[in-house]
Parts: sequence; structure tokens; C-alpha cells
Amino acid sequence: MAIINRTNRLDKKDYVQAATKKSLIVLHHTVGGSANSTIDYWRSDPDKIGTAYVVDRDGTIFEVFDPKYWAYHLGLKGTNGAVDKRSIGIEIASEGGLMQRNGELYCFGKISERTRFTQDYYECPEPWRGYRFFDAYAEAQTEAVTDLINDLCHQFQIPRKTPANHVDADNTCRVYEGIIGHHHLRPDKSDIHPGFPWQRLMDTCRLELT
Repeated sequence: MAIINRTNRLDKKDYVQAATKKSLIVLHHTVGGSANSTIDYWRSDPDKIGTAYVVDRDGTIFEVFDPKYWAYHLGLKGTNGAVDKRSIGIEIASEGGLMQRNGELYCFGKISERTRFTQDYYECPEPWRGYRFFDAYAEAQTEAVTDLINDLCHQFQIPRKTPANHVDADNTCRVYEGIIGHHHLRPDKSDIHPGFPWQRLMDTCRLELT
């Protein structure tokens, strides 16, 4: 069972306090620093953008609002938030896609000493969504995410399914029920990147490929 930290909650004005039926879990990564910095950013945004959960690098799971409620987290035009309302979002704290210059890696799309990346990275066999290198998800994070998904599937009776294709976007995912990444919904997004251990998630949470 996942251990939940509720010490850093969003204010009621920062999400939609209306309970909705859940049938989908969507994984994201932040392209930022710590979980707390992401939560602080959401507080500064008036558009009710956020996810119920943010998983820090050490595996700490922050629940920033009750997952029966919702906020905008998908950016799907023309849907009036329909997929946001029925989904639970989970953000993984990560620098995301990395740039390579002269044998060095850099984050946040900037080449500077401040953005030079020195942590563990994942290298795709070939470029994906504009990047070949990504900040590697920490073992503690993927374990925490797996435990959390297992709990949420049980609590909200979310179907234990995931797409057989974990690389490409597909418009049918707008009506999918189960567990997907943000990249399944939008071809311009690179979260979750191919370094995520989908097989471990499927084995632990008993997910069916569909």
C-alpha cells in the first residue's frame, strides 16, 4: 500500500471541488525540480491546473487534493475538460527531455552551467518526441507510482488495463479506461518517456494489455 503525504495541499481555489466518476489514470512528468516547486507553481496559476498526486525523487507521494475531485492536466482542446474530469493525474518529478552538446547533457532546453545535467539518464535507441536522452525515473519513484496505481485502481474501480502500444499517441485514448501516459493522448508530449518500466507496472498491478 502506498504511503501518502498530505502536508502540502492546494487551496480549494486551485482545483475543481466537484466529485466525478473516475475511469482513467494518466501518468506525467513535471519537467521541473522538486515536487514542492511544481506544487508552488500550480498555486500561482489561476487556471486550476494540476494533478492529484506528485511523486518526488525520493518516492514521497504528495496528494495535493482529494482524487475524487479534478483539475485540468491534459490540455486537450475541444473537450471541455471531459477527460480531465474522469481521470486521476500522477506527476513524476523529473527534468524530462535533455539536450546534448559536446558530450554534455542539459535540461530545460538551455545550454548553461546551471542547466548542465549530471544525474542518471535514460537513452532511447533512437530519438523520440524530439529527444534521445531523458532524466531517468528513480527506482523509488517507479515503486511509489506502482503502489499508488494499485491502490487507486482498487479504490475507484479503474479497469486494470493499459494500451499494448506504450510509445505512440492514439486518439482512441480519449475514451480509454485504464492506465496511460500523457504521451498517449498528445503527440507533442514526451511524458511518460520510454524509460518508464511498464512491464513491472503491468506485472505488479495485474494490468491487461489491450
